[in-house]
Amino acid sequence: MSSVYESTEYQFTFTINSETGENDGGFTLTSAAGVTDEIALSIVQGFNAQPWPHGVINPMSVLKQDQENRVYSTNLNATPPSFS
Repeated sequence: MSSVYESTEYQFTFTINSETGENDGGFTLTSAAGVTDEIALSIVQGFNAQPWPHGVINPMSVLKQDQENRVYSTNLNATPPSFS
């Protein structure tokens, strides 16, 4: 018998551009950690509202991905063996 597991993943990315160069960063949070759409969007808004030093551009964005995983059990005694 199979089971379905659902989760939402929020992938945050940002790039710091300044006179001295560019650096990329990012992190991922999930609904399993209690993150919701509201929380994810608030993180981005708060990050983007920071008063960065003159000449520094640091936009953050977030990608939301809903995931559904189906896990199957194995019946090795069946002929032929099968997943259910």
